[in-house]
Amino acid sequence: MNTASVKGEYETISFAFMNIGATHMLELAEASEEGQLYNSASCIIFSAFTLEAYFNHLGAQLYDNWVKKERKLSKLKKYKLFCSEFNITPNFEEKPYSSIPALFSFRDTMAHGKSSKDAINKEIELDLDNLTHFTVGAPWVEFSTVENAKILHADMQKIIRELNLAAGHKRDPFMSMGSGLLALSL
Repeated sequence: MNTASVKGEYETISFAFMNIGATHMLELAEASEEGQLYNSASCIIFSAFTLEAYFNHLGAQLYDNWVKKERKLSKLKKYKLFCSEFNITPNFEEKPYSSIPALFSFRDTMAHGKSSKDAINKEIELDLDNLTHFTVGAPWVEFSTVENAKILHADMQKIIRELNLAAGHKRDPFMSMGSGLLALSL
């Protein structure tokens, strides 16, 4: 086998990769009940990662000192900064904006996971032929439904597209995962 050297530079657009991960996990969650909880939870987490990565991508485009600035801002404050920059007035009581706190809260819960004891008191539909076929559990389990994953994923994409358009970009932000200029020497 021969060897070669590759030199150059490659820009990775991380939010686009994260979006692909979120989309794939949603497809898996929709396709099968097996592993559905984990695929739905993964879709929601990847959706939150996508949104956070886009905020950092956009911030680096807008501000020379973004690396220093972004460390001091919460994810929600980053979003509000961009909204102020672009005269966007989000109503966090309505979709898609209400999904932002939900995404980041879920992400933080999962990233800083702790064992817990949670009180359960809920009405369920019960199949008398299959008395063990119902799900109850921790709040993150209850939240990790295919329906929530679908809604949060779609809302995340709407928010990114709105910011992208407001920033003056015409192309769909999810169309490129990066580019580079590389040279191969044998």
